[in-house]
Amino acid sequence: MQRTTSRFIDQAFAGKAPDAFEAATDGKLVQRVLRGGYPELLRRADPARRRNWARDYVAAIVQRDVRDISSIERLDVLPRLLRILAQHSGQLTNFAQLGGQIGLDEKTARKYLGVLEQLFLVRRLEPWHSNRLSRLVKTPKLHFLDSGLLAALLGVTPQRVAGDRTVLGVLLETFVYTEVLKLATVSERQIALYHYRDKDKNEVDIVIEDESGGVIGLEIKASATVRPADFAGLRKLAAAAGKNFRLGAVLHDGDAVIGFGDHLYAAPLSCLWRSGPKGP
Repeated sequence: MQRTTSRFIDQAFAGKAPDAFEAATDGKLVQRVLRGGYPELLRRADPARRRNWARDYVAAIVQRDVRDISSIERLDVLPRLLRILAQHSGQLTNFAQLGGQIGLDEKTARKYLGVLEQLFLVRRLEPWHSNRLSRLVKTPKLHFLDSGLLAALLGVTPQRVAGDRTVLGVLLETFVYTEVLKLATVSERQIALYHYRDKDKNEVDIVIEDESGGVIGLEIKASATVRPADFAGLRKLAAAAGKNFRLGAVLHDGDAVIGFGDHLYAAPLSCLWRSGPKGP
């Protein structure tokens, strides 16, 4: 895994604006996201070799480790389920729909997904809730635990990103999610991660809540341009959290920290893995 020294989470809970950094070049950001954090993927520069390793890794885990966790009747289904989950990463989880694509009922799909979670391949991100707001969607989202593995399963290469920038979005969200998970392990606080979505489809990609009830919202954007409309979900979250709202940030592919209202900022993605502000 890549080493993380950022103070972003603790600064955000203190209500402090994120540190600003020089943005990585677009090519370096794409490379970082597509490689993910597995050492074996980091050592393979060629996307085809990364893809082959990922497929072999998934097959090895299914054959070697699944029986130690649970009684699975159809081991052959798990790699297929994982590929389907890759197509739905970052989305709300509909177990009946996911299972139906490979002939599993909802109960069995839930069980098999639980096995993949225990193997640290995927994780459900539960919805944030508030007693002050009844119009919240209560469905979890699904995330892979490594953007490189997800990229390999989806067949995303630098050339494909260059031709269609939209394919980077889901990978970037996965990458940021795993970076935040790493930051959580070194934070001074006990924190939990959620997502936010209401019935009007206002969303926040990641909600961080500490033991005192303080709330941070993160929205992820694969662009250097941030507009006021990008803060719609964060403003809804701020209203729902009330006095517990500490900070909201749209993380973008740029180098500037820009205020967009009370405790709302556009901030560089690099603030998640670097410590200290950029030089003059």
